Amino acid sequence: MTSVASTDPAPTRDDHEGMDYLETLPKRTVFVYVPIAIISFVLIFPFLWMGITSIKPNRELLDIWTYFPLWVQDPTLEHYERLLLDTNYFSWMWNTIFISVSATIISMIASVMAAYAISRIRFSGSRIIGIAIFFAYLVPPSILFIPLA
Repeated sequence: MTSVASTDPAPTRDDHEGMDYLETLPKRTVFVYVPIAIISFVLIFPFLWMGITSIKPNRELLDIWTYFPLWVQDPTLEHYERLLLDTNYFSWMWNTIFISVSATIISMIASVMAAYAISRIRFSGSRIIGIAIFFAYLVPPSILFIPLA
């Protein structure tokens, strides 16, 4: 077999694809690093705020005109001591764990039995119920908050 040489001129346009527009540092900074920094700050800030306020004494928490909210002058573990020693925190935690585990187990048992009934027992409307349950999983949970609000 002989190959035929192409008589077409070389392409004059740039056929690069993908993220080649990020080759320069200013573009990469604007389109990658700045958005990542903003998103990271927004996601981390609540945890930072909780950590800072947990070690602040009450006078710094309540007097925002004298003390800067993001800085701790006199850190203390007073709030942790009060939580662990002066309240029923461990009892509350045990109740929370017990209720969540119990509710999960009951939900799993009921769900497995319902799924078996829907898939194996043939009755009028079983197919529609199965499809409705499937479509319910396609709805994002965040959309469900709108009617609840």
